[in-house]
Amino acid sequence: LDEKVYLHDLLREMDKLGDPLKWIRLHYAHPAHLSSKMINDLSQFEKLCHYIDIPVQHAVDRILASMRRGLNSEGIKRKIAELRSKIPDIRIRTTVIVGYPGETDHDFHGLYDFVEEMQFDRLGIFTYSEEDGTIAADLKDDVHQSIKNDRKAILMDLQNEISANKNAEFEGQTIQVLIDELGNSVAIGRSEYDSPEVDNIVRVTGAKKVGVFEQIKITGSTAYELIGTIDQVRF
Repeated sequence: LDEKVYLHDLLREMDKLGDPLKWIRLHYAHPAHLSSKMINDLSQFEKLCHYIDIPVQHAVDRILASMRRGLNSEGIKRKIAELRSKIPDIRIRTTVIVGYPGETDHDFHGLYDFVEEMQFDRLGIFTYSEEDGTIAADLKDDVHQSIKNDRKAILMDLQNEISANKNAEFEGQTIQVLIDELGNSVAIGRSEYDSPEVDNIVRVTGAKKVGVFEQIKITGSTAYELIGTIDQVRF
């Protein structure tokens, strides 16, 4: 580009586009690079889904520094608080890594407490594995795989409870859903708060066509699914 153009400049122009564009979804917003100006701008865009993927990777300062993430735990917390303040209905997805080289039981408990405090709407949990070319590739992979798996399972149990409680709040509401798949009796869709393949789904009765936006009355939920019926008024 001849002149420096920021991501929010691109999003602003995309937001002006008409049909058929309905949703713009922002992925991988590195927390250290998500400025207050960007957050302010995001709150103004009509087509931008109130969803953001902001990978934090960990919550213990020593490990964050080793990963060279650019923010410490308090900095991440402030960023999340600002997002929720400026966009009250935003749903935040993040990813964390367990079993990073040198991660102690104390470090893991710090990560657990962080996840419990932040109450992320969507959470991906990965066990550490060495990748060539990464900063951690020169570190000794000293956390046994069984410990990594146990830590992942513990965090998943916590997130299951968080997700179940958050999804239960949708029961009785009518939300916009994009229909992705049709089955014999039930269709699969997703809300603006869900990225395809990695986030929650909505099981819908009454949908007739893939690729359309429908109003769905939510009648039930599980930790990772909403269940609903179609309203005849279409977006």
